[in-house]
Amino acid sequence: MMKSFKWTAIAFSLILFLTGQSAFAQGPVAGVLEACETEIKTHCADVTPGDGRILSCMYAYEDKLSDGCSASIIDLADAIDYMFANARAAIAICAPDIEANCSSVEVGGGRVLSCLKENSSKVSAECKPVVDAFAEQYGLTD
Repeated sequence: MMKSFKWTAIAFSLILFLTGQSAFAQGPVAGVLEACETEIKTHCADVTPGDGRILSCMYAYEDKLSDGCSASIIDLADAIDYMFANARAAIAICAPDIEANCSSVEVGGGRVLSCLKENSSKVSAECKPVVDAFAEQYGLTD
């Protein structure tokens, strides 16, 4: 049951994170794509990417995934859990900094987080640890 929830969360996140240039693609998503490259090529080469089809294919071959691939999927699920658990508080804390420094940035794909990270010298003392924690979680550290 828990495994199915993780796969559902991962499917949702891959759709969310892989649309456009994503800051998150540098972290846990890239980890899955790298760690599962052999499985994707072996079992899902004929699958048209998009709309969660590759992930669905990997789910069909779940019993054939390498330990490294499985571990990277768990890491991605943990990153997603972190995002859902902390996003609301982070937005509340960093709203003034988002407005002041990133109001012209399109929301989604980690662009606001990347903007806050790029403008870290201008970010308030309250928001800075939030940005740093999210940046570390999603592989945006220097």
